[in-house]
Amino acid sequence: MLKTIWAVWERGAAGMQSQALGLAEALFATGGFSLPQGFEVAFRRPYGLLPTHPFFASLNALTEDTRPNFQPPWPDLLIASGRKAAILALAVKKASGGQTRTILTQDPRTNPRHWSLLVVPEHDQVRGPNVILTQGAMHRVTRLKLDAGAEALRRELAHLPSPRVAVLVGGSNRNYTLDEEWMRGFVGQLRQMVQRSGCSLLATVSRRTGEAEAAILRGGLASLPGVLWDGKGPNPYFGYLALADAVIVTCESISMISEACSTGKPVLVAKLPGRSKRFEIFYDSLLKRGLIQWFDGRLMQWDNGRIDDMDRVPEEIRQRLGWA
Repeated sequence: MLKTIWAVWERGAAGMQSQALGLAEALFATGGFSLPQGFEVAFRRPYGLLPTHPFFASLNALTEDTRPNFQPPWPDLLIASGRKAAILALAVKKASGGQTRTILTQDPRTNPRHWSLLVVPEHDQVRGPNVILTQGAMHRVTRLKLDAGAEALRRELAHLPSPRVAVLVGGSNRNYTLDEEWMRGFVGQLRQMVQRSGCSLLATVSRRTGEAEAAILRGGLASLPGVLWDGKGPNPYFGYLALADAVIVTCESISMISEACSTGKPVLVAKLPGRSKRFEIFYDSLLKRGLIQWFDGRLMQWDNGRIDDMDRVPEEIRQRLGWA
């Protein structure tokens, strides 16, 4: 009988959704699992502020619109991403009488023994016998999706000169600032790169990109060879990654950097104003392995390798849970 999987993430957190669903889909692809079900989670105040501990974990604390999603039959495996999703995982484990196995994709900042497994990047400090370390974040980029994305866009982008560079622009967060001043400088670097190398650009913005910053990018790239996806119509993200010869990505998203590094393409990281010790450990690790370089207005290509977490981790999970 196929084992069932739920993927759960905090409402509105696209990076968390990518991690939980990406790992669930990767496990599904190994065989023996039913198609994963994915759910957002939200708690009524003040329950979402309580400590991440089984004692406080309760399905009754969910908001009225999310509570109906979490009913028996309980899954064999629940993969959670984000602190609120971690609390939900503990509540489902409790409700199932311990039958549901649980995986968390971040440092829980509490005792790791509350979960069956933790799958965490090595720049997080959590360690233990049930911890699987990764180079980057879990994500949804797969060879199948890249191939399908490339096929969908191949004709549309055939006129663009090579090399083609995917440009992945995020936005501000609590650690880094992507503002209008930075965007003007970044556009200047992109223009410089195109003039020097003759490359074309496959650019995207994210939901976190401010409207003013997106407008500056759009105006700056208007006269350059390439395309800019502004959030309207089908998302070309996988196609851009597949058809690019190199990738430029802003530094504030470990998920986006991990996705770019999984492709095997040279990855150039654009620095934003700000600082995070945790992120800097991540950058240093990738720099030492030759997986990334800092973007300075030049198109650089080198023998860079790739992050293979999504190939390795699902098999290790099966081994650890006795489902191999």
